[in-house]
Amino acid sequence: MARLFEDEKQHQDNKPRANFIFMAYPFAPPISQDDYNAVVRDLQTEYPLRLWYFLDEVTTQELMRKIWRAILRADLCIFDISNGNANVAFELGLATAIGKPCITLLKTGEKNPLGNADLGYSERAEYASRESLRAKLSQLLSAKSSALRLFYDISYNMRHDAFNITREQDEQNLRAIIKYVFMNKNISKPRAVEIVRDEKRATAALNALRDADVLRVEGVRKAARWVFNDNWTHHDHEVTSS
Repeated sequence: MARLFEDEKQHQDNKPRANFIFMAYPFAPPISQDDYNAVVRDLQTEYPLRLWYFLDEVTTQELMRKIWRAILRADLCIFDISNGNANVAFELGLATAIGKPCITLLKTGEKNPLGNADLGYSERAEYASRESLRAKLSQLLSAKSSALRLFYDISYNMRHDAFNITREQDEQNLRAIIKYVFMNKNISKPRAVEIVRDEKRATAALNALRDADVLRVEGVRKAARWVFNDNWTHHDHEVTSS
């Protein structure tokens, strides 16, 4: 097992991705599995973030290899520790051992296996229902995801341009463009203009995303498409396909 861990750390494919989130929760979570899975799917639809759960992929490779690759690629790791699931605890240990940013979730009233320890590497958030789980995860992703924070930062850097648009609108435009690429693998400039509804502002957004190493251009002229650079993933990214 130790050899597996070291081997996978050497592969370039396993470098961190800005919008890849590792999700760990029990196969039988404290709310219904259908509800839990639905919350994760809904948030992946709302945000251009790959929220990866081990059942997302079926593979003939070792289960531990799949999970380890996902942890290595993660920008952020979220663990539901309710009732002390052994697999979740093991994965939390792996993530903290390599310094990954970690957040733990706990359903209100459920047993907390970590006790009352003040763990400096891991913030904890509580939820009580499907609705509060979704709200809490949405809040955490907005605050802790490097990808979502980046759009916020870029929007401030765009303010020097003389356009009648707010910073918040710029941020929403950036998110909308990236969400389109996340789902469709690329975006043309005309499509970006349709999303932003202003050609100059769409151009400014695309150029800002390129300068931030989020997007790059493939092709020329009418065939040109903006695509993710290697530090970003799409909605269907699999850790066992590379």
